[in-house]
Amino acid sequence: MTPPAPHDAPAPASTAAPSTARRLLALFRPHRAALALSALLVITASAIPGVLVFLIQKVLDDVLIAKDSRMLALMPAAVVLLYLTNGALTLSRGMLTRSISWRVLTALRQQMFEKMVSLDIGWHQQTPSGERVSRLTGDVNNLQYATSAVVTALQKPLTLMILIGSAAWMNARLALVGLFVLPLVAWPMHRFGRRVREGVRASLDSGARLSASAQETFQGVRVVHSFDAADWRALRFRERNEAHHRDQLRAMAAQLLPGPAVEAIAAVGVGLAIWVGGQDVFAGRLAPGELIAFLVALGLMNEPLKGLTQVGTLLSRALASAEVLFALLDRPSARPDTGTGAPPPPREISVEDLSFSWPAPPGSPPAPPVLDRVSFRVRAGERVAIVGPSGAGKTTLLTLLGRLRDPSAGRICWDGADARAFSLAGLRSRIAVVTQEPFLFDDTVEANVTFGRPATPDQLQTAARAAQADRFIDSLPLGWQTRVDEAGMRLSGGQRQRLCIARALLRDAPVLLLDEATSNLDSESEALVNEALEKLMEGRTTIVIAHRLSTVKNADRIFVMEGGRIVEEGTHAELMERGGVYKRLYV
Repeated sequence: MTPPAPHDAPAPASTAAPSTARRLLALFRPHRAALALSALLVITASAIPGVLVFLIQKVLDDVLIAKDSRMLALMPAAVVLLYLTNGALTLSRGMLTRSISWRVLTALRQQMFEKMVSLDIGWHQQTPSGERVSRLTGDVNNLQYATSAVVTALQKPLTLMILIGSAAWMNARLALVGLFVLPLVAWPMHRFGRRVREGVRASLDSGARLSASAQETFQGVRVVHSFDAADWRALRFRERNEAHHRDQLRAMAAQLLPGPAVEAIAAVGVGLAIWVGGQDVFAGRLAPGELIAFLVALGLMNEPLKGLTQVGTLLSRALASAEVLFALLDRPSARPDTGTGAPPPPREISVEDLSFSWPAPPGSPPAPPVLDRVSFRVRAGERVAIVGPSGAGKTTLLTLLGRLRDPSAGRICWDGADARAFSLAGLRSRIAVVTQEPFLFDDTVEANVTFGRPATPDQLQTAARAAQADRFIDSLPLGWQTRVDEAGMRLSGGQRQRLCIARALLRDAPVLLLDEATSNLDSESEALVNEALEKLMEGRTTIVIAHRLSTVKNADRIFVMEGGRIVEEGTHAELMERGGVYKRLYV
């Protein structure tokens, strides 16, 4: 079993944020032209509140008080036109910015998926599948808040400046009275900015754990029902659900608090403007329409002021997710693919002083070796079996042979050349694998057998016939085009395994790695699968991991492992005659 390893810890916000923000903005750089058009639409829309203020003053002082019926007839049309223009600008800008966001998110999600799929098997083993999916969907989706933050950061200050200018144009004295408190709104923005980011990050992490809890329960639903453990799993899910709820509440509180604080500060300015302006109206120094229009301008400032507080919230959400995603994108590969080309069909595969230990968490003592100086050779066309008690290191050895991980020491050679001298794709093109747990994707039978590689109908039929799978495929409702559900659960274990053998046959690789492909089957299915495996092993160099010793009697050589080492070697008859570890396991 892989020991748990700690997840990548993000850098502190104070040091990570500038770099993260720059990288986040760089994602939008290819869309500069569209962003410039969006900015133009924002600037145009920002002027509309200022126009509305002057229109209100015009209605009050020049139309109603002057009783100008001609202008009164024109004003409704002007108001309708103004709002129609604002609606058209808002719609156009919204569609444009969303389109930019979705293009960026689509490209980033693809990049993230390709990175996650290519990461070392160890990372996948230590990271729950639900958490991986949550990062790929929820965290990536949160980056759209960056676009909203940019638009808000552009539109709200422009709107605010236009309204301030309108107020100052109407009455500079009142503007000084009503707006002297404006600098104070920076306090709640600064005060709650860090708390928002911390709260959002905690909410994202607890959401990922919640998703992981649900996914692992659904994947193991048969075990849950078999052990009548639905209530226990529901309790575990409730604990994480409540934790996520608490984190969401904290994050939301931090996001909402700046708004009321800004409104309270702005209200002080409006109150002072009403008192001073009212005195001026009484004294005849100010027209009533001018005061009302001025107060409307102050009231309209409330929305862009609160919008400025949203900039920090939106950026915090985007940056919290971006830190996690960029840390994953920057994660170095444990297996640098520096090799080139593919090896020829090997005359000999040699394992030389191979050792392997799982990485230990920081600060922990080194983990004991799973493999300890293992050495053996396999000649072309030979069938070799690896047997031993549970925990002896058999499956780990097979993992290293397929270069799913690299050894801690020693090497694996193909005709004397280190396997790392070849590219991963080149090396794996020479290897076919059939695992103990047959895995199928939620796709057609044909797609699962070809695995994305082109094949003619004759090639498919030949592989299916050799794998003893042609009859049951023909009996399916749509034959090769029948969809199997997730993990192929609609098929029996033997049917799934025979499709996996057909997949390996179609690959036509010179080296075959088998991880006891019949251990979980009934006797009838086992007989069919064994017959298919015989076809598969013909003419291939085969290394078999065996849990049922009855399946290795016909192997050319058998290596017995114990405690991460090879302790015996020979044929079935030779090892039985010696009466050592193999015989104890066999009997």
